[in-house]
Amino acid sequence: MISVVIPNYNGVSHLKVCFESLRNQTYRDFKVCLVDNNSSDNSIIFTKENFPEVEILSLDSNTGFAKAVNVGIKHSLSNLNYNYILLLNNDIECRTNFIKELLNGFKSEEIGSVACKMLDYYNRDMIDNAGDFIKSKGSPYARGFTERDNGQYDKEEFIWGACAGAAIYNKDVFETVGFFDEDFFAYYEDVDFNFRMQLLGYKCYYNPKAVCYHKRGGTVRNTIGLQTMLCEKNLIAVRLKNYPINILLKWMPFFVIVRIKRYFDFIRHESLIIFWNAVKGYLQGLTEIPKSLRKRRKIQRQRKVTPEYIASIFR
Repeated sequence: MISVVIPNYNGVSHLKVCFESLRNQTYRDFKVCLVDNNSSDNSIIFTKENFPEVEILSLDSNTGFAKAVNVGIKHSLSNLNYNYILLLNNDIECRTNFIKELLNGFKSEEIGSVACKMLDYYNRDMIDNAGDFIKSKGSPYARGFTERDNGQYDKEEFIWGACAGAAIYNKDVFETVGFFDEDFFAYYEDVDFNFRMQLLGYKCYYNPKAVCYHKRGGTVRNTIGLQTMLCEKNLIAVRLKNYPINILLKWMPFFVIVRIKRYFDFIRHESLIIFWNAVKGYLQGLTEIPKSLRKRRKIQRQRKVTPEYIASIFR
């Protein structure tokens, strides 16, 4: 039994396509839960009138992605009938065998999550995400983003982690690893969660037969400055919380150099507004270092894999 958790904020224009694609799934043993972040559009009314099978959890404010999915996950865990939890953005359309193929990815007990192949909703021969990775010197990235899909990522394999916009998890993962870090609000919360999964010995399996179509940025249009700020802030926390100390110290000078170069690129190729939001995010991340270090102590005490293993799965 699967709980499908969909966070939503003013996303009524996306819900029809998303919900109908779930109605058309070949695998039927699941229930859908919409976690609404206090939308001001008619998302809730639309859902009640057109998709009455969808359970709705209404929040009192826009809590961001991490808090919303945590509410849905905890609600799902309270129902002992659920074995898996599927997180799904509201701006996604799923192929009819999507859920079935995600389940097929659980091939061994060590697999905590399964990642899919996400294609661009509007240009369906273009890749949006074929698994999340971290480069050998520290930058997270979505594999295949903006590449034409020529089958280059059609191999089933273990990868770093899944994009939480469309990923399925064994419920035991949340009971062991915990939940998404709500201090992130949005962006890189899945990178952080994937890191913690790896540190505790869970693996992520990529099944390219599970395909969905994503309207990238469909729920966050006109917030590029906010996105930049949150990414810069959260990246500091990801590194401080999760990197084994020898890797962190080895790459710290490189991290600083890359940030400086990135900020110069913002000035040259973007705008002063983007640059300033990046700086604000970085400074905010620095102010949260004590909080990140407190979290780090708990995470590193629980670590079950070696630093050498972690280094080996960076790309």
